[in-house]
Amino acid sequence: MFRTTVDPLFLTDAYKLDHRRQYPPGTTRVYSNLTHRASRIPGVDHVVHFGVQAFLKDVLTDAFGRFFAADVAQVCAEYERRVTAIVGPNVIGSDHIRALHALGYLPLSIRSLPEGTPAPIKVPVLTVENTHPDFFWLTNYIETALSAAIWQPSTSATTAWRLRRLLEERARATGAPIEAVDFQGHDFSFRGMPGIEAAAASGAGHLLSFTGSDSLVSEDWIRYFYPDDSGQPILASVAATEHSVMCAGTRESEDDTYRRLLELYPSGIVSVVSDTFDLWRVLTATLPALRERILGRDGTLVIRPDSGDPETILCGTGADDTPAGRGVVRLLWEAFGGTVNEAGYRVLDPHVGVIYGDSITTTAPTPSPRAWREWDSPPPQWFSGWAPTPTSTSPVTPSPRR
Repeated sequence: MFRTTVDPLFLTDAYKLDHRRQYPPGTTRVYSNLTHRASRIPGVDHVVHFGVQAFLKDVLTDAFGRFFAADVAQVCAEYERRVTAIVGPNVIGSDHIRALHALGYLPLSIRSLPEGTPAPIKVPVLTVENTHPDFFWLTNYIETALSAAIWQPSTSATTAWRLRRLLEERARATGAPIEAVDFQGHDFSFRGMPGIEAAAASGAGHLLSFTGSDSLVSEDWIRYFYPDDSGQPILASVAATEHSVMCAGTRESEDDTYRRLLELYPSGIVSVVSDTFDLWRVLTATLPALRERILGRDGTLVIRPDSGDPETILCGTGADDTPAGRGVVRLLWEAFGGTVNEAGYRVLDPHVGVIYGDSITTTAPTPSPRAWREWDSPPPQWFSGWAPTPTSTSPVTPSPRR
């Protein structure tokens, strides 16, 4: 991201460039805190604090390291050129930049709650203060970059944490194994993010609560900014198709595509997007015809609807006895059967499963209580995908308070 030695000097708002001269004469110390002040989502009263170590490494260590290693005359000349282009005649000067370069380090103290902590809203998650009286201006100079750096991972970590709590609650209520939840919230939001770095940071926040993810950049992000020697896997996924694979097989040969996939993956989990052409035909014709082959596999064939309303697609509309009225899970039960657990809930045969990867949020990750009463299948037996994107449902707007 940072391509030149002066880039870190401009990781701030333009209006902050001259704040050094605006502080009262004699100012030697500025102490600020960063507090998540409010939520736009009812019921969100905590924020999972995450992303500080990545900011320290990426910006304050790597980017500013290149600044300190560069020739000071060239740095100051470029700084003055850019400031003049932004605000006009440069009355700001560059003496303070030259002095910082001569000091050779960033005189800042940052104290933070442990990362991963669910912090109550309106409680500061970190503080920043200068440790050298000449550089009081640095404290809030880095505010913009710090806030931007932790907003995405904290927001996504909070969303994942809330979903994790909900899924564990459902698992306990229906007698399903809690360990299944590790893979129940699966992240494939990479393509929907505003950039590669945003996708990496967002997906890392997801991985604080889940193991399932297809966002490989998040593993790289974590390994670089949060290294450890445990040898434990950071994320895991399974073999899966997409619409391009199914389209290439053509509508007329869709049954052959399923046969070929079962031959390609004789064991383990394989997930197949199933509504490229006709989801209900797949469930009522293709899969029943392949029943013995599916039940003979040492693994699970996961059916993935990819559009529509999750509740009605999975549990049916209940309006009639058509496939759409019965829904995906009931049709799989009718074709492959299953068991009833100790809590009295039906569990699909382990050779088949369902994943739903569209329109999943913490307010609608699984069907409503009405649907569960109609279809007794514990939610943790289902895989579910979600997208932790920064939309109007993002839970926090962090900013420093002085």
